[in-house]
Amino acid sequence: MRKYEVMYIVRPDVEEAARKELITFTTDIFTKMDSKVLEVKEMGMRNLAYEIKDFTKGFYVLLNVEATSEACDEFDRLVKINEKVMRHIVVRIDEVKQPVIKPNTRPKREPRPAKTEKPAETAPAVEATEEA
Repeated sequence: MRKYEVMYIVRPDVEEAARKELITFTTDIFTKMDSKVLEVKEMGMRNLAYEIKDFTKGFYVLLNVEATSEACDEFDRLVKINEKVMRHIVVRIDEVKQPVIKPNTRPKREPRPAKTEKPAETAPAVEATEEA
């Protein structure tokens, strides 16, 4: 099983009791399919960046789950059918990997020799000739 972050936006005109029922319905989708709901965070009513179905506000819910891909597919299918949910997204959280720091493998440069002052060589002067 992998870890996922699930966010969905509930329509603002849904009553609080119906919204709580919807949240338990979505968490039950995962628990019935042998997955774990690690955290349920109700983020509350927020302004939307743009109108969705003539609404400018929405109630945000964030779930952190450890689920199978089948459970995520089932959640996606059922939420698309539900008219109370305006938008949803499921994002897989990859394991945090330690960055690989490679040591400096470039060979060190030899110090340049000190510059010695050489007298500037002068180029031979070109004589101008007149042609008639």
